[in-house]
Amino acid sequence: MGGTPKEEIDKQHQEAANIVNSGSMPCAKRVNRGEIPLRWKVCPTVEDPYFVKLQEEQMLQRVQEISSTELLSCDREEDGNNFDEMELVSTSTDDKGYRNPESCISSRGQVDVSDILQLIEEGCQDAAPTSQSTSEQLQKKQVSSATNLWDEVNAARNNVHVIRPSHDAWGIKKIVLMFCDDFLQTVYEMPWWHKKVGMKRAIQPILDKLNVEPNRLVRMLFASLPPGVTIPVHHDTGAWVKHTHRVHVPIAIQDSNKILFRCGPTPSTMQRVDCTPGHIFEMNNQAKHAVSNCHDSHHRVHLILDYVDVSFRIRQRIKLQPGETLLQTRRSIDRAADKGKRPTPTFMIIGAQKSGTTSIYEYLNQHPLVVRAKRRETHCLDWRWRTDLNTKLERRKHCLAFFHTKELAHHPSCLTGDSTPSYLLDSFRCIPRLKEVFAHDIKIIAILRDPIRRAKSHYEMVTSLDGTPEQIQNRGKEWLELTLEQVIALDFKNMNECGLIPYWNDESKTMNQSVFQAFVGSKEEDEAFKKYLEKYVPMGSGSHSIITRGMYELQLRQWFRAFDPDLFLVLKLEDMKHDGVHKTMKKVWAHLELPEYDIDDDTARNSRSYNDGMNAETRIMLQRFFEPHNQRLESLLGKEWAKPW
Repeated sequence: MGGTPKEEIDKQHQEAANIVNSGSMPCAKRVNRGEIPLRWKVCPTVEDPYFVKLQEEQMLQRVQEISSTELLSCDREEDGNNFDEMELVSTSTDDKGYRNPESCISSRGQVDVSDILQLIEEGCQDAAPTSQSTSEQLQKKQVSSATNLWDEVNAARNNVHVIRPSHDAWGIKKIVLMFCDDFLQTVYEMPWWHKKVGMKRAIQPILDKLNVEPNRLVRMLFASLPPGVTIPVHHDTGAWVKHTHRVHVPIAIQDSNKILFRCGPTPSTMQRVDCTPGHIFEMNNQAKHAVSNCHDSHHRVHLILDYVDVSFRIRQRIKLQPGETLLQTRRSIDRAADKGKRPTPTFMIIGAQKSGTTSIYEYLNQHPLVVRAKRRETHCLDWRWRTDLNTKLERRKHCLAFFHTKELAHHPSCLTGDSTPSYLLDSFRCIPRLKEVFAHDIKIIAILRDPIRRAKSHYEMVTSLDGTPEQIQNRGKEWLELTLEQVIALDFKNMNECGLIPYWNDESKTMNQSVFQAFVGSKEEDEAFKKYLEKYVPMGSGSHSIITRGMYELQLRQWFRAFDPDLFLVLKLEDMKHDGVHKTMKKVWAHLELPEYDIDDDTARNSRSYNDGMNAETRIMLQRFFEPHNQRLESLLGKEWAKPW
C-alpha cells in the first residue's frame, strides 16, 4: 500500500468521487455472518486460484459482450451489486461462505457511539501536522489541551507516541489505545486505554456486541481520515493478519454518503460498506479493500480494532506508562526502557564446513526480526582475532564491530548472529575467546553432513578457481596440485603424527575397536586433538583437515563440555533435503525463540556442481574409518542419531 504511486492514488480517488457523486454504488445489505473464520485468511484472497479464475472469466465475458466504448462505464458499474454473479459464486462450490464475494464483510451489530464521540471529538477536525516529529521532540513541547487526544504532543506526553508510516504520510491522525508487534509477541496497552477515565466504559458496548474480552484485543485505535484522501486498493500484510479479526466502527461521520468504503476478494468484486456511525463490521483484511473520504471539509473517524481467537497465545501484555517511548521498525516494536536487553550476537552457526551453513544463515536472515551481520563469516574468534589488543574490553569491542551492535541495542526484539563454520573444528582457540568477549549465553547451531560427501565437497571447493579473489585466497593453495587421495592421506598422516588416531592402522586401513573405545573421550585424546589444532589448523586457509572435520563427535564434545547443551541445535543436511527447508527452519525458529516465518527463497546457497564420484577403495576405507565416529553421535545427541548416514 505504501508503494502505490501518487498518480494511481489520485486516479482511484477521482473514481471514488465519481461513484459517490453519481450514487452508482449503493451500500451492500447488512448481513451478520458472525465471526469471519480465520481459515479464510490464510492467504490474500486475490491469490486464491478460484478468485483469480473468476476475475479472468468476468473480464473475458465483458470483452465479449460489450463494445470498447462502453467498457469504462461498465468497469464502474461492475463494482456495484451484481446479484446474479453472487448467486453463481455462492452455489459453485461446497464452501459457500468463503467463495461468496459478500463473505468479506460481516455486520456484527449496531451501537450508540455518542459516549466515544464525546471523548474524541475535540480536535478531530484539525489537520495533521505537516512534518513528522520524534517522541523526544514532542515531549519537549507544551500540551495545549489535555482533552484533545488527537494532539500529538498530548499523545507523546500523556499517552505513547506511535508511528504508522503510510497513514502518517497521508495525514491520517490517530489515537492509539493498544498496539502490538507484527508477530503478536507483545501487546502494548496505552495509558489512554488503561488510565483514561471513561474510555473503557465507552468502548465496552462494542466488545459486548462482538463477545470479545479485552484480553483478546491486540490493536485498537481511532483513525481520522482527512477530507479528499483515499487509502488505495490493497490487502493488509504481515504475520499478524492471518491470526486476527479486523473490526471497524464508524464514529464521527458528517455524511456517510460521502464515504466510500469497499471490500471484496478481488478489486472487481469489492462491495460498498455502510459507514453509518455505530455500525460494527468485521472485514477480511486479506481481501482487497479501499476507503475514500470524498467530503470537502470533514474528517472521517473510525475505531479500528483487531482481536485474536481464544486459543491464540500472546506472550506478554504490557501496560505502558504516560510518556514512554516505543522504538519501531517495520515488523518490531520495543520500549526505549528495554535498550540493551538483548546482548549481541544472539546465535552462532559454528559448522560443519560444506554442510549447509551458508544456506541456514541465508534462510535465517529472511526473517524480519533477524539482522544480517556486517559480514557472514566474521572469523572474529579465529582468523581475525586480534592478538595485538591488550585488554578484554578492546578485544570485545573488536568482535562487536562485526555486528550492528549500536543499532540493535535499541531493538531487543531483533537479533543477529555469526556463521563461521571453522569454529566447530578449532574449539581450543575459539571457545576461550568466545567466553571472554561474549559472556552471555549464545544459541549455537551446527549442521552436519555425511562426512564422506562433506570431504569430497570440501576438496572440490578448495581446488576450484571459481569465485571472487578473496574467496580463492581464503581457500588456500596447498591442495591445488594434489589429488583427493593424496589430500586424505596427508590428513591421516598429520593425525597419526599428533597421536590423535592410535586406533587406526594406516597400512591395512583398519580400525582397532578396543583401542578406539579406550582412547575416545580420554585426556590423551584431548591433548592429541589440541596438538593437532595448534600444528595443522592454519589461520586464513581452508585447505586442511579434510578427514578431521568429519569427526563430528570429537568436535562437538568440546563445545558441549564448555556450554550448556540446551544452547545447541544440531541439524543434519540430509534431513533438510528430505523433509524440506521449511520443516528444518521450524526447528531453528523454535531454538532461537523466534516466531515462525515462511521464507520466500529456499534455494540452496554456496552449492556447486561437481562429480560426486570417488575411488571405490577410498570410499570403503572412509566408511570403515567414520563408522565408529558416527555411532558415537547417538550418545551425545540422542537416539535419532543412532544411524545418521
